Amino acid sequence: MLSAAIGLVLAAELFNTSLEHIVDLVQPDDHPLARAAKHAGAGAVLIASLMAVAAGIYLYGGAVLSRLAGR
Repeated sequence: MLSAAIGLVLAAELFNTSLEHIVDLVQPDDHPLARAAKHAGAGAVLIASLMAVAAGIYLYGGAVLSRLAGR
């Protein structure tokens, strides 16, 4: 499950990079819609990253807390 979440983050980052390159190719000047498209791609990467963190906490949070508590 965690490997899939990490893979999703990497895939989202690759899609975001390609989106940014396409936007720069089509609209090299600063434009509000180009900025919005780039922000949406970055937001997708952020959400995927947060979900991967949540999966890691769900899977390993109890073990980490018990280690920190010295059990």
